[in-house]
Amino acid sequence: MKITFQVSLYPIAQKDFKPPIDNFIKQLKDDGIEVTVHETSTIGTADSSVVFDSLKKAYVSAARMGDAVMVLTVVNGAPTKNELENLNR
Repeated sequence: MKITFQVSLYPIAQKDFKPPIDNFIKQLKDDGIEVTVHETSTIGTADSSVVFDSLKKAYVSAARMGDAVMVLTVVNGAPTKNELENLNR
């Protein structure tokens, strides 16, 4: 099943918080998920098994760098880009 997801990773009490986030996003991309990175979250679309496997690997890797919170939203019926453009008019 194809899903769309929005994920945010928040390293906790880490002086240099960018490496865990950069590595997290890189893991998703390395697993073939096309993502769009925004200021506070990353959005992507792929098969659910690919997404969940990749998120697990990415989170475990980030958690090895220090404490981190991951916030995830998943939908299997997301509107298309055209539908979103129409909604935002």
